[in-house]
Amino acid sequence: MIDRKLIAQNITNLTDARYFAAWGIEYLSFNLNSESPYYIPMEKVKEIRDWVEGPKILIESNSIEFTDLSDGHILDNIYSSLPFSKPAFYRIPFTELKKGLSSGHYILKLATQDIEEFNALDPSFYSDIDLYLDITDLPLDSMASWKDFGLVLQGGEEEKVGVKSFDELDDLYHLLID
Repeated sequence: MIDRKLIAQNITNLTDARYFAAWGIEYLSFNLNSESPYYIPMEKVKEIRDWVEGPKILIESNSIEFTDLSDGHILDNIYSSLPFSKPAFYRIPFTELKKGLSSGHYILKLATQDIEEFNALDPSFYSDIDLYLDITDLPLDSMASWKDFGLVLQGGEEEKVGVKSFDELDDLYHLLID
């Protein structure tokens, strides 16, 4: 098991959901935004959820109609005024973090060119927030100094139903447990 807060985002298939659940991750996230390339219909989310035990469920949507299905939400707009009764995780760009944020849950999408500046930030910029780093497009060796943050991971497409390679994610898993 990994002793770190993890979100597996944009889950589109049972294979990924079960793989990440076996890691002991905290959250599986499903995208219900119809314009997203990771869109998954509500019926499929319910089906996958019924086959997986352990992780909490996050729904990525700008609607509050899915509260009975989830344990929380992921939102693209940190200025959303939707009345959520469950935890909300806000996706933010690096520029927002540098402005300072109020307490809450945030997912920071770092670009490779932002890593050095992020590492040089005074910890006061993120000490009062629950910060997850979206490492989807980052090199694995950049994570050595990020032991205090939650991470956001992503699976991928199956080669065919129930079949896919997890080689890259296995490398990440071994890095996180070492």
